[in-house]
Amino acid sequence: MIQLHLTKKFHEDLSKSGCALAETNDQTAGWHWYAHRITLLRKKCIIVMEEECRYALIFFGLKKLDFAHFEQVLTSRIIAEASWLCDLPHPKENEILIKKVQQKCSEMFFDRKPNRSVQAHIRQVAQELEYLIYFIDEKLPELAEEEIELGLKINDRLRKRQQDKDYFMPMECWRKSLLSLVSPQGGAKIYNLDDFRRKTHP
Repeated sequence: MIQLHLTKKFHEDLSKSGCALAETNDQTAGWHWYAHRITLLRKKCIIVMEEECRYALIFFGLKKLDFAHFEQVLTSRIIAEASWLCDLPHPKENEILIKKVQQKCSEMFFDRKPNRSVQAHIRQVAQELEYLIYFIDEKLPELAEEEIELGLKINDRLRKRQQDKDYFMPMECWRKSLLSLVSPQGGAKIYNLDDFRRKTHP
């Protein structure tokens, strides 16, 4: 189950669209994500950040219908990006991963309870996006693949939570947490992403 924590701006966007996402006042043991909306080049940009690894999903150009069914939009992106990021060498393991992630996304509730630490990292991501779009890319991403590529640049930067002694990369952290959902089947080994891309495994 996903508990989606919304900022005031993004909650207003969802409410205006007619989104029927159920609200909860309870803090659950589910998968916690935080969502905020900013504006870049006159377009709405949605940043959704996972609490534990501070992995950020980036959305541009969402329409009213997308906001109305945001739980479906978010679930589809989480599954697609998780599969792409893990890049498992065996189809069976990828199927297991997708099934596990689908289970974690099977229900979604929202609340408006902020987390100052997460919100600070979301503001940091917003600043990094502004720099990349205004001074490096000089344009907004138009396809989901371009959004993911932009997100990888963001998630490949050091972060640190209040309780951490050391800095970490959100991309590495989230991939590790996703791989923990997958149990190797039939003696198949799960390789590190860099190792798998460097060579072909038997």
